[in-house]
Amino acid sequence: MNGYLRVSGPSLLAIASLLLLCWPTTILGRENDPCHIFPNNTQIRDPDDCSRGLTCINFKSVVTTQCSGTKAFFDKDKKECVKQLSDHSLCDISCVNATGTFVPDPKSCYGYYYCQDENWARHGTCPESYHFDSATKSCIYSHVSNCTVNTLDFCAIVADSVNFNDPSSCEKYFTCKKGKLSSASCSKQYFDPVTGECVQKSKVACSQHPIPSKVCDKKSNVYVSDQATCRGYFYCRAMDSGYDTNPTWSQCPEHLFFSEKDQACVKPLDAYCSEDRCVGRNLTFVTSSTKGCRHYLFCANGVSQGEFTCGNNFFDEEAQICTNRIIQYPACS
Repeated sequence: MNGYLRVSGPSLLAIASLLLLCWPTTILGRENDPCHIFPNNTQIRDPDDCSRGLTCINFKSVVTTQCSGTKAFFDKDKKECVKQLSDHSLCDISCVNATGTFVPDPKSCYGYYYCQDENWARHGTCPESYHFDSATKSCIYSHVSNCTVNTLDFCAIVADSVNFNDPSSCEKYFTCKKGKLSSASCSKQYFDPVTGECVQKSKVACSQHPIPSKVCDKKSNVYVSDQATCRGYFYCRAMDSGYDTNPTWSQCPEHLFFSEKDQACVKPLDAYCSEDRCVGRNLTFVTSSTKGCRHYLFCANGVSQGEFTCGNNFFDEEAQICTNRIIQYPACS
């Protein structure tokens, strides 16, 4: 098999020779679960064990496939166990001249392999807070370990064309094209890491709002709208030269909106905002930003479900009714 390992169980005597090691059953609890950026029901290969297929549920890994015997590897593209992989970028472990011993797993500091023979090995992991030490062939405390590993190549464990979260920005996401990582961005929407799709901004719980281009241009020591929510704002600091390119983001408490004009958090009816005015509120109907104060939004779970009109009448948010009484809220004037 050209040095690539199949997964099988070592003898009990071999296990006893390394008392601190424990064989893996799940990667839950590890400090970096690979599913933390993948949408629900995404199937990936376990980056710590090439014999296992994982399914991502609510950003947690669940072992759904365990390969062994003659079909020892989980294929991330076929979603099944196979004899060998076309891509060995994470699975190139050699047991040549290492029969009957333990070798380190280059993919993780806490992983190891037991070589039953030159072409047959079983993956294992050390307990929490331990790293595998190749010199002593045992698990040692992580704080005395010198182990370092390369950054995980996500395209080596997930199939092409699966969109997954880029935590650096609400609008960005990653996808793999021919095994290479590619960055993409939603247009006027945010990326939903649960569904893997671009959706209405208010439907995504995210605080990494993209900084609008030159949002602080010719501005200093002032608050400006984040241009994404009705509650959010950036603080533009005074700079010795140019403008603040990395302003600090904050948001008003629930039931209050940010007013750039007032430089303060105010009642929603006193602030104009064209973003989703349902967010952070518990009303069923709220005033739309459409001028004339004749339109309103229907809210469900703090998200707008659509805009409606009172026709020739005005919408009274406080009374939650359409009325012929003239309404002139700052929010829609």
